Amino acid sequence: ACRVILFNCDCHSFDDVETPLIKAMRCTLSRARALSWEVHNKGSAVVYSGVLERCEAVAAALEDIRLKVTVLR
Repeated sequence: ACRVILFNCDCHSFDDVETPLIKAMRCTLSRARALSWEVHNKGSAVVYSGVLERCEAVAAALEDIRLKVTVLR
């Protein structure tokens, strides 16, 4: 499976990150909050894994609001 990696950026608040995660990944607020804290504390995190096309869609949605992401195949 492919993975979407989200990188920490001091220019976004937790709300700036959590809301797009919820929308892009269709996850709960608690899941988005846990991921945003992991990114904040570790510098990056795998926020989504699945087929390439879905990973690219999630990454594109997060990039639209200027979050730093990459897709690993």
